[in-house]
Amino acid sequence: MKTFELTGTKREDLGTKFAKIVRKEGKVPCIVYGNGKQINFTVDQKALNGAVFTPNVYIVNLNIDGEVIKTFIKDLQFHPVTDEVMHADFYAFADDQEITVKLPFEFVGSSVGVKAGGKMKIAARKAKVKGLYNNLPETVKVDISDLDLEQSISVKDVKVENCKLVDPQDALICRVVPTRASKAVAKGDDDDKKKKK
Repeated sequence: MKTFELTGTKREDLGTKFAKIVRKEGKVPCIVYGNGKQINFTVDQKALNGAVFTPNVYIVNLNIDGEVIKTFIKDLQFHPVTDEVMHADFYAFADDQEITVKLPFEFVGSSVGVKAGGKMKIAARKAKVKGLYNNLPETVKVDISDLDLEQSISVKDVKVENCKLVDPQDALICRVVPTRASKAVAKGDDDDKKKKK
């Protein structure tokens, strides 16, 4: 996984009143917990946006007043109108600790079903993956090359080396559904076969 460097400052004053003051200064109130830690701190809004508004999933190296903590973003609260990050939870972990993160699927290849006129329906964009952070990939690759009309791929069909997908095994990832065009092609093939007979 990629890493992201983020600098924070501890905050002693907690509560809604102080959170509003912090936000007016262009900062985001945050908390980091896990691995024996619980620290309230603030980060620069623009700096945090670099780790949030991106398709990438990062291991975040938090530097809080000189102490560097290996974390990942556990939860985010957004403003309902502006979509600004209002609060962020980070989870701290040890190097030898397995963690569970959501990673994006990366669809590889060209489906034979789509080539035949079908349409690819994506049912899931991300997967929950568990493993040591050094083993976690940037994306979960899903090979769709052999996927034909009316065929699908579920979690049980996908493997990640040295990691485990923890979503339900029968959870659907993608499926190729027939379209009018593909049905017309199929009907034409059937008609051609009948003529040959």
